[in-house]
Amino acid sequence: MFILILTPIYVIGLNIYYWGADAVEEQVYQSVDAQMNYYLDTMEADVEQIKILMLDALNDFNLNYLATISPVMRPFDKQRAITQLQQRMITIRSSNEWISDVTVYIPGTRIQVSAENGYGELAAEAVQSYLNHPNRFTRAPVQEDGGDLLLRVSSPNNANRPAQFVIETRLSASALADSLDYLTRYDSGEEILLRRTVDNAIVASSGSESYGERWMPANEGGRAFIQTEKKELFVVYASSSELELGLVRYVDSSLFMGQFDTYRKWFWFFSLTATLLIVLFSWILYKLIHKPLITLLRAFRRLREGDLQVRIYRRPKDDFNYLYEHFNDTVQHLHSLIDQVYRQKILVQRAELKQLQAQINPHFLYNSFFMLHRMIKLEDQDNALSFSKNLGQYFQYITRNTTDDILLIREAEHASVYMELQGMRLGNRMSLHMESSPQAINHVYVPRLILQPLIENAIEHGLSQTETGGVVEVRFREDEQYWRIEVRDNGRGMDGEQLETVRRQLSDEGGEDYEITALINIHRRIRIYCGEGSGLRILKADPGDFVVQIALAKEG
Repeated sequence: MFILILTPIYVIGLNIYYWGADAVEEQVYQSVDAQMNYYLDTMEADVEQIKILMLDALNDFNLNYLATISPVMRPFDKQRAITQLQQRMITIRSSNEWISDVTVYIPGTRIQVSAENGYGELAAEAVQSYLNHPNRFTRAPVQEDGGDLLLRVSSPNNANRPAQFVIETRLSASALADSLDYLTRYDSGEEILLRRTVDNAIVASSGSESYGERWMPANEGGRAFIQTEKKELFVVYASSSELELGLVRYVDSSLFMGQFDTYRKWFWFFSLTATLLIVLFSWILYKLIHKPLITLLRAFRRLREGDLQVRIYRRPKDDFNYLYEHFNDTVQHLHSLIDQVYRQKILVQRAELKQLQAQINPHFLYNSFFMLHRMIKLEDQDNALSFSKNLGQYFQYITRNTTDDILLIREAEHASVYMELQGMRLGNRMSLHMESSPQAINHVYVPRLILQPLIENAIEHGLSQTETGGVVEVRFREDEQYWRIEVRDNGRGMDGEQLETVRRQLSDEGGEDYEITALINIHRRIRIYCGEGSGLRILKADPGDFVVQIALAKEG
């Protein structure tokens, strides 16, 4: 959030800085460029004036007189003509402060007259060069000897004809350098070069530094920043196509951008400080708010997953510590409430289990004594004797075991005694058979009296109308999730409506309005003892093949 808020301010500040720097740069450039162009314009006008004076001097009487009849002139006349010609050269030299000398060369008579040195005799080896010099007229100043600039006019101005006389004006490089000093704005850190644009040769320079050897512009005018080993330079350059000369001005950018460098340093300092403050404030927010919230959310997540032992401990005394204390109190109170409800549920289950078992015992008692009564009534003394013995063992097992659960192998032995009792009563009407329980299932504990009532129902309801050939089988099975006990009979089974009613009751969809006996009794007790997924299942209900299965979940 802070970054989003500060970013526009940061961008605006950065743009203001660069806008200010560009404005200062533009002002400096406009000022320097105006001075340089004024200098070049002035120089163009002065050179043009010098060329006019030189061209006018070509028509001088004394010059033409010396060039044509000098050999036959009287010494006095010759000396007077030379003196008057020198005076004219001095006049041309005095017309401009840049001119160091004006010289007339007359190759035919080997005469040279200089405004500075007066009359002289042209050297023999120089005569031919002036007679046939290819550059008779210089439109722009030339630099032939690597020093001063020269302007030259001749008569006739035709390279195919020998020159009668040549006038040369020398522009002093030192005078040009002195004139450049007037352009200097800064006491130090600046250099101005006068250069030839055709070859970038330096004509004159002014300034306290030596930057001219490092960089030269390739075009006629403009500006640039160049980086040297120690500093950054601001370069402004302009040129004159008429003179084939240009000015290059090197300025230490810190002289006019120094204040902006200070602003830039403060700006970056502000940016770094703001960033550090944002990071610090973000860390404080994380430490004081975000991290405690994450801790609280993780605690709620563990609580949602059922961990009632979760507690949050925090040393600093702040608002989150207040929340943590109340969270811990709430979890503790919730744990107490759940513990109370859980204990009450266990007590209710145990009470219901006792009630269901109490319903089983009288139920079997009624049937057993009714069977014994019928045997005595039929005067079947031997079977009655054996039956009463087994019945005594049966009730002895029930009365001696006061626990709610029992090993499955003992429950199977008890059901086997019951099947013997029923087999003695039913005689040849049906065959009762129980598989031996597998070794792996012998350690399993189950509620008491869950197998015997199923066998009883198979006999009393499934095979009640069977005269001969009835079969009741008990089988033991095991898979990855369940231990299974199947009770199968070949009786009359159930029709669709009866089967739907029983299955609805077994799935607890039938409500609590039905009588809790028989199958429902066993199913409820197994569900209470072994948990969800356990209970009774009707696998087959067709006549001749009716199978009830007890499923005991291993996890339960």
